[in-house]
Amino acid sequence: MKHFLLAILFLGLINVGQAQITVTSATFPVAGDSLITATDNLPAGIDMMTGGGNQTWDFSNLQAPFSQSTVFRPASEGQDVASFPNANALTAFGPGEAYYDSNASTFEFLGYTGTDPAGLGIDLIAKFSPPVVERRSPMNFNDFNESSSNVVLPFAWEDLPPAITDSLDVPIQPDSIRLSITNERTDEVDAWGTATIPGGQSYEVLRLRRWEISNTSLEALVPLFGWQDISDLVGNFFGADTTLTYNFYSNIAKEEIAIVTADPMTEEVTRVEYKTDEVFTTNIKNLSATKADLYAYPNPAIEDVRFEFANLKNGQYNLKLYNILGIPVWEDTFYVAGSRTIEVDLSNFKKGTYLYSLSDMNGKTITTKRLMVLKP
Repeated sequence: MKHFLLAILFLGLINVGQAQITVTSATFPVAGDSLITATDNLPAGIDMMTGGGNQTWDFSNLQAPFSQSTVFRPASEGQDVASFPNANALTAFGPGEAYYDSNASTFEFLGYTGTDPAGLGIDLIAKFSPPVVERRSPMNFNDFNESSSNVVLPFAWEDLPPAITDSLDVPIQPDSIRLSITNERTDEVDAWGTATIPGGQSYEVLRLRRWEISNTSLEALVPLFGWQDISDLVGNFFGADTTLTYNFYSNIAKEEIAIVTADPMTEEVTRVEYKTDEVFTTNIKNLSATKADLYAYPNPAIEDVRFEFANLKNGQYNLKLYNILGIPVWEDTFYVAGSRTIEVDLSNFKKGTYLYSLSDMNGKTITTKRLMVLKP
């Protein structure tokens, strides 16, 4: 009897050990990879509070109207590869490029090129010092890492658009200005278990809880006074920004199985980006990286419908719904910065075919599409 109990205990320990996976550099993205994900900006019923072992996370009810592909190319194909000699992969980064170093121990974000992140209209080459570590290998339960990185971007006063320089109330014209971005991260692998994504595929995963504080400031070199912080004179973009994400990694997939963004104060889940298996991508469209568009889902809809704004310039937009006779039955105005998701209650709508139309504040129609409403 004693030997039987010991055998049962031994088998139990083996099963526990198998559940606590180790994620290695074999899952790091490299040149030639295309990572396919989708994003739900209105997730419901997802709780990230519980850590520890043998957890179960059900993401199967997430919804998204399209998938997006992140394509990794050889760094040698980049226009600014000379500025990133350690890079071996790159991806598109808005109008510019993002450079990475994927090696045996880390997957590092080296920097990017393109338009400045503060919206000042300046083209730049931003190199992080030291590089931002996105993933580490091997990754195990209870791993803990703290890191910091910064980038300083100097440029001449004359490089700023006149709309910016004219709005700055400075008594003396600065010799030059610089944009400073500092990132501090705390990464803790605080849980392991099983995660299920839309389509029903389940993965054994490690959960990495990432707490990040990003501080952005704009400084001017003023004669006689040295470097002065002028962030308050430019706009609300500058200052400290705190983000909290939960990143789910498997030992067999390149993509994160899920990246859950939560409110850093309440930990309420606000956004989930998740892996989309190719077998299930037939029901959603692949998003163009540049085309402004609007998507309705589910379509046909019954009780409510989500509208996903994609790739829009920052500004106010008007959304209208028309019945089959062309009579407006619902409308509202929304501020959109790139992308946004809103939900519309259809409980008072009759069964039938409707049109939804998006226009900018100048009245220019961006798109008009069909929406089917069903009733049980």
